[in-house]
Amino acid sequence: MKIFMMAILFAALMNGNAYAHTVFAPEGKTLKLHWAVLESKPGKMSDMAAISSRTVAKSTPNEPGTYSLYGAIDKANPDIMRLLEIYEDESAYTIHTSSEGFKAFTEERKPILEGVKFLPVDAVVLEQKKSGVGKFVMLSLIEVKPGNLEAFKSAITQEFSRAVAEIPGVMGMFATSERGERSNFIHTMEIYADESAYAGYTESEQYKSYRKKADTMTETRKDFESLPANITLSAKGLHLDPDAANLPFPAGKPNTAYAQYFDGMSYLAPLSLEQVAIFNVTFEPGCRNHWHIHHAKSGGGQILIAVSGRGWYQEWGKPAQELKPGDVVNIPANVKHWHGAAKDSWFQHFAVEVAGDETSNEWCEAVDPEEYALLK
Repeated sequence: MKIFMMAILFAALMNGNAYAHTVFAPEGKTLKLHWAVLESKPGKMSDMAAISSRTVAKSTPNEPGTYSLYGAIDKANPDIMRLLEIYEDESAYTIHTSSEGFKAFTEERKPILEGVKFLPVDAVVLEQKKSGVGKFVMLSLIEVKPGNLEAFKSAITQEFSRAVAEIPGVMGMFATSERGERSNFIHTMEIYADESAYAGYTESEQYKSYRKKADTMTETRKDFESLPANITLSAKGLHLDPDAANLPFPAGKPNTAYAQYFDGMSYLAPLSLEQVAIFNVTFEPGCRNHWHIHHAKSGGGQILIAVSGRGWYQEWGKPAQELKPGDVVNIPANVKHWHGAAKDSWFQHFAVEVAGDETSNEWCEAVDPEEYALLK
């Protein structure tokens, strides 16, 4: 990171007092996500919701792999309900659909069900509070200009992560992409504590700045306001809480500004922005950043000081180096490398930015997950 970026990050980290958690699949598994759109016979959606409450809703809490079933009824067409369903993997979905509760739900709804459609999707960003209730839901369908897809995904990931982390009334922000030829169609679900929380967020300067940037990358956007909801957030599938990890140094805030360059969840806590920029970086188990290069015409580079847990550092073309408390790594400028936690351990290191001329940071590809899995 450039040193001048540290001041920007510091300001962003100090602004919020909320907390964000990413929904994820454990190592070796792949999240299964889809949207389910249910249509009832005229005026019967409330009856279908009641059937769900006494059948499938009672069985899902006992299914560890059923992460969340977040649904909302369309305000403009109350016979339509849209659900974002998130499962740990395909087998978890099979367990869910084989449950007695799900079977009872599908059977009892037959007389009032007009139709149901499923849309498989891939995750772009899945962020929510650890707990809470959402009463206002907004869904959107966004057609992104194909040439801007990666830039749009980066922008929405950063904004959704920031909003959940910093704003108490933003309960959950989810974005998914369709598969195949329509991968530039993004479906989102935004869950707020209430309508006033939604208004406060969308009237903020940060949101307006994000929308101004995002709208230049989109062809069309359609929003779907929902009827008042009562969504209790599920804690299943969330990243670990650093506050419960007994770490020797405060983890700080979620590293939302650079989330797109990390596999897993990381946190930043500023230690010094005077004379030398120093940050405490906390990686949850299995988290690592992407390959990257600290460029400089002269000077530059970075120093890592391992202070807690167990981690790894690797330079391009060399074996990975295990890091334990007290280990120091001097990273020269213009050397491609990555660093992060071991699979089974939280990891903290201090990152010291070395001053230099014409410094910049280049982010490269992610660490190969198969190669990372071999590290013991």
